[in-house]
Amino acid sequence: MMDKLDQKLILELQRNGRQSYSDLGKMFGVTEGTVRKRLKSLIKRDLIKVVAVPNVRELGYNFISIVGIQVRMVELDKVRENLSQNPAVCQLAWVTGRYDLIAIVITRSTEEFANFMANELSTIPSVVRTETFVSLGMVKGAVGLADTNELINTLDVPLPKKVKG
Repeated sequence: MMDKLDQKLILELQRNGRQSYSDLGKMFGVTEGTVRKRLKSLIKRDLIKVVAVPNVRELGYNFISIVGIQVRMVELDKVRENLSQNPAVCQLAWVTGRYDLIAIVITRSTEEFANFMANELSTIPSVVRTETFVSLGMVKGAVGLADTNELINTLDVPLPKKVKG
C-alpha cells in the first residue's frame, strides 16, 4: 500500500528527481532515513523507477511523429517484433480501433523520417496502411519518457580523452 508520504515523495521527485533524502525529509517533516527507506521500498515494489530522461530535442532529434499502422493480423507478431527493433520507434503500442499499432517515431529531421517510412516501414509486406500525425509540441507529459535507449546508443559521441591520474 502507498500512503500520503509515498505519494508526496513521488510527486516531488517527478518535479526534481535530484533532491537529496535530507531535503525531502525536511520538506515533509520526516527523517532522512525515513525518506531513504520509503524510496527503497517504492523501487523494490516496482512502483517507481529511477531513470535519466534525455531531452531528445537537445540531442538533435527534432521530428516527433505518431504513426497509426494497420497490419494483416496473421503477421501482427512479426510486424511488432520488426518495429520494436528499430531505433527510431521509441514507443510501440498494440491498440484497438482503426489501427492495430501506434508508434511514436523520433528522428532528426523530416528527411530522416521520410527515409524511415520509405525504406523501413513500407518494406514490411504485412503493413496495409499507415497514417502519420506530426507532433507540433508537447502540451502535457514528456516525450523523453519514451524508450530512447536505442536512439542514445546510436548517437555519434566521441570517446572521452584519457584522464591522467
